[in-house]
Amino acid sequence: MNDLIEKLQFEAASYQEGFQLLSKARNLNELAKSFFHIVRGNLMISGINIYYREKNANTWNLLIVRNKNLMPIEEHDDSADSMDSRPGLSLKVSMVDGSAFALLLGDKLNKKAYDDYDRISLQRMAQLLDSSYQVFINKQKEKELVFSLNQKILQLNSLVDTGIEISRLGQGNGILELALNRVVSLTNASKGSLTVTEKKRIINKIFFPSRFKEKPLIKNNEYISSVFKFNGKKYDFKLYQKESRQGVIAFDTTDQLLLDSFARQVNVTLENHFLHEQTLEKQKIEQDISVAAAIQKQIIPDSLPDISGYDIAGVNIPTKFVGGDYYDCILLKDKRYALIVADVSGKGIPAALLVSSLHASLSAYLDAGIDLISMAKKLNMIIYNASTIDKYITFFIALLNPQTGELESLNAGHNQIYLLKAGKKIIELKTGGVPFGMMGIEFPYQTEKNLIESGDRLLLYTDGVTEAMNARETQFEDVFPLDKYLTDKSKADITAKDFIDRLIIDIKDFTGDTPQSDDITALYLIRKA
Repeated sequence: MNDLIEKLQFEAASYQEGFQLLSKARNLNELAKSFFHIVRGNLMISGINIYYREKNANTWNLLIVRNKNLMPIEEHDDSADSMDSRPGLSLKVSMVDGSAFALLLGDKLNKKAYDDYDRISLQRMAQLLDSSYQVFINKQKEKELVFSLNQKILQLNSLVDTGIEISRLGQGNGILELALNRVVSLTNASKGSLTVTEKKRIINKIFFPSRFKEKPLIKNNEYISSVFKFNGKKYDFKLYQKESRQGVIAFDTTDQLLLDSFARQVNVTLENHFLHEQTLEKQKIEQDISVAAAIQKQIIPDSLPDISGYDIAGVNIPTKFVGGDYYDCILLKDKRYALIVADVSGKGIPAALLVSSLHASLSAYLDAGIDLISMAKKLNMIIYNASTIDKYITFFIALLNPQTGELESLNAGHNQIYLLKAGKKIIELKTGGVPFGMMGIEFPYQTEKNLIESGDRLLLYTDGVTEAMNARETQFEDVFPLDKYLTDKSKADITAKDFIDRLIIDIKDFTGDTPQSDDITALYLIRKA
């Protein structure tokens, strides 16, 4: 009974944090990727394939593949409306907008069959996916609405080419007084006012003519207004009583357009002055970034240790000045070597700080000789406490005994690592658990052991390799699957450095002029014959 309660508490915490994580997804691939980690962490599965089908569509789009041995949907049932007969565990989840997800789960890591509790858990996680998807589509609709409104505003503002002088003025009341003066004159308003408020408190009020004092108006059509907010302040322009030969008349659409345009010019000018000040501040920040980059450069090894009987090479190409990937090869006190690769969600300074925290803690635990499972539990809590809800680290470590070739590994939510045997058989190293920092609970991590023999090759990498994208938005993995890439005859007898160099060249040739969207990191080890 206690085990069941603990299991339910674990799931409840996982679902709560999972919903927060899923709700931050910016696209379907991010949603699927985060959902994969949640399912894997709760059901301890070897892999999962996630498909998505739009409303009224006949075909399924593959969002994520973590088990290439699972039969594609098209080979089993084009409609996927009935999935009970598929091997393993599978589920179709219909969404509120008529679209659907299909979940195909591989075997459990403990090789046990799925039980009723697993099926119920999957149904609950499917409900979590449904709720998160509704948040996702609502955000998409909101973005589309905002974009549509902004387009209309831009079209209207393009009709008015005024306010050039306003944009050339400095800060202070001068720009505000000139804008109010000009728009009162152009619209034939008898008077105007500009009220500046901050936290509902009036901090400035300007009138034109200056002798005019605002009085309550009886008719709504006797005034128009335009409001914008900038830097925590609200600027409210008002024009009163449009004058004509016939006396006071109502303002028309053109008057409102002119007022909005002048208000926009004031807004842009204030923003430009603010950005100038920010540029000065940015220079100081860039100095700080340079310091962070120098620290990061010290963490990423300039060279790798010579391992007798082995050939090793690595590469790290950050997408920004300070990247979020990490790799290393560390000689331990017991003469084993720790082969490490990690990937932080997000980039820039926050990612670099998490990498630094991981590196420092990892070095201390390795030096103390802590076993991999205990170390993983400690690192998970350290990263969880040091990061926000949307930050986590996928991590892989393997301890190599160079004499015997014994390889003990742990994979914390990272890509499957490939061990290519001399006989061309590929072993995927993926046993472990959830990424570090995703859940603030003591997760039961696992390790696995393998043997690297003469002629065997080991590739550690981050998803910047497999997800490198060309101009057609096709990923490198889609055209050059890494497991097939590894077994290519042209790469059978080359050194580790030549393999890494060729991999980077192939990625660059594939992506062409498309900007690099993620860090590219790889570590390659060969046991010599």
